Amino acid sequence: MRNTNKDYEKMEELYELYEQKIYYVAYSILNNIQQAEDTVQETFIILYQHLEKLHSLNNQELKRYILRIAKNKAIDNYRNNKRHEILLAEIQREAAKVTDENIEEWEQCLISENQIDTLLTTLKESYKQIFKYKVFYDLNYQEISKLMGITEINVRKQFERARKRILTIIGGSQNDEFKGLKKNG
Repeated sequence: MRNTNKDYEKMEELYELYEQKIYYVAYSILNNIQQAEDTVQETFIILYQHLEKLHSLNNQELKRYILRIAKNKAIDNYRNNKRHEILLAEIQREAAKVTDENIEEWEQCLISENQIDTLLTTLKESYKQIFKYKVFYDLNYQEISKLMGITEINVRKQFERARKRILTIIGGSQNDEFKGLKKNG
């Protein structure tokens, strides 16, 4: 059983000593104030989860350990930023293609997106997120698993359930607009 008062004091001490250092490490990698602040918070969450290990480290080891966690968190966030930039660029390219096509087709596509958004409101939040990652962002199960922090098997099962739920609502897989929702691994 943890001594929560001592834990609180230790975390407060660490925060006083390292908050600014962690922030500077994160900001130097991310170049974004909000994300650097988020990285500070994420770092302290990890530190709290590994608090017992911190007691066994001397001051120099502790500093290295904390700043390594901060650096790794910032790099993870940087990689996520890059992934989001790539996804955004793909979405923008697709949008450009759509607007170059016949306006009527584009309007029909927009209606379909609105219909899909309405359908997604019937899903549980995790199903909705997995469905969006798989269908809209074309991520594979492994990528979704890493993003959401759940097993690949769980991702597959939730996607299958979401797909079946949507197909049930739209009346089966006969509807041409939703052929892309058919089972795909």
